[in-house]
Amino acid sequence: MERIKGIFTELELYPEYLQHEEVITSEDAAATRGFELRQGIKSLLFTNGKDEWVIVDVPADKLVNQKKVADKLGWSKGKTRMATEEEVMQKTGCKIGAVPPFGHKEKIRVLFDPEIFKNEISTFNIGLRTDSVKIKTAGVKIVFNKIGAEEGDFTR
Repeated sequence: MERIKGIFTELELYPEYLQHEEVITSEDAAATRGFELRQGIKSLLFTNGKDEWVIVDVPADKLVNQKKVADKLGWSKGKTRMATEEEVMQKTGCKIGAVPPFGHKEKIRVLFDPEIFKNEISTFNIGLRTDSVKIKTAGVKIVFNKIGAEEGDFTR
């Protein structure tokens, strides 16, 4: 959480920080925060089983297409999979449901789907299931540019 707040401060972005009851799913998060599901950013960790990792950020009302992720990265479609609960904790420092779009414990390559930018406001968890942020989506774009996140079609 502090890493993300630090990124926002460094880039002079001032989102609204939200505290709420614990949420795990995107649907629960949207209902708890009082926003539309599509305004959330869902962040999922994938691996190719060879100790290579990637975070894929998509609108919360969409599903990630693993084949598109594998194609983008040149990974085997048969070996590309979502990380386990233990792997998510080890790599990001977060529980499933709390993984932010950026600012993880380890430096992890970040891919994002541009569908995210169809919303004026975005919301997402910032490392804890009880803490979120509400930010102008233009601010998310600034962060993605700063960290070198890669754009592509990753939804189905």
